[in-house]
Amino acid sequence: MTDTTLHARPANANRSTLGAVVVGTIVALGLMVLFTLLGVAIGVASLEAVGQGLGFGAAIYLIVTQIISLAAGGFAAAQFMATGSASVAALAGAAVWALSTLIVAFGGVNAGTSAISSSTALVSQTAKTTASAVQAIAPDDVSLPDISEIAGSVSMADLPPELQQALQDADVTPSQLRTEAREAFRNVISQQEMSRARSLLSATLTDIATQPSSFSEEVNQMLDQLLTGENAIIGEEDLAEAESTLQTRLGITENQSQQLVDAVQSSFNSAVETLRQTASELQDRLVTAVDNVQGAVSSAALWLFIASLLSLIAAAGAGLYGQRDVSHMIPRKWRSN
Repeated sequence: MTDTTLHARPANANRSTLGAVVVGTIVALGLMVLFTLLGVAIGVASLEAVGQGLGFGAAIYLIVTQIISLAAGGFAAAQFMATGSASVAALAGAAVWALSTLIVAFGGVNAGTSAISSSTALVSQTAKTTASAVQAIAPDDVSLPDISEIAGSVSMADLPPELQQALQDADVTPSQLRTEAREAFRNVISQQEMSRARSLLSATLTDIATQPSSFSEEVNQMLDQLLTGENAIIGEEDLAEAESTLQTRLGITENQSQQLVDAVQSSFNSAVETLRQTASELQDRLVTAVDNVQGAVSSAALWLFIASLLSLIAAAGAGLYGQRDVSHMIPRKWRSN
């Protein structure tokens, strides 16, 4: 009589493979959270560090804990499935890795730490860190000079001698001169023009984070747009109106009011040139800051890739080992007759 060998599954072999993968994923995620809390406690797991680059210790911790977590998940899946197929068990371990990775990436399981940080968290943190680096450098240093404030700070001693004498003859005090000059320029520049200037400046600063290397060029283009051409915020008509206003209020001649406006405009032009130089200097600082962030993030991404790849291998290998580990549980009578 010929011996007949029967390959059969044990009594629990009807458990769903999908259910086994879910159980393995839960085990993996649970361990990730556990290791995350431990990492925070000992100070090696912090998502804020991702934007600044992962240190060697934090990177090793990330790799080791992910390997352990995913290996445990793959093993648990194989144990729960109790399949007789080695390939299915290994694939179940890989499925645990894939499902855990997707949940971490899109489900916010990272709990704000780099121990189980994902590509989604990395990208988000990179954007925040880059924006913070730019904001720390640029906005407070870049602002459009206010010509009315410049006019209000004009010093009588800086004016031509004949104009100084004319103002003294008209009994104009230094304080009165500053007040009248400020109001004259404030009246000729409409609120609509100032609103447009602020919007243009805001749009320019918004582009800094995405193109820091063109920051100086964009600032110069913005200033050219605001100061020259038909739509300039301070045009020839505005200057002529300011001259007329000052002539009337201060009781000086047309030529003298023109000298006063020229003095104010000269100070304004100096402030604009200073702003252009500041923009050029800021560009170098911005490029350096963004390059540092991007370099740190590239390093962090490489460590995350290594951790993920090794975790995949560990999960699949643990699934295969888990399948072999339960082979002794199959009753002898089910294996051969």
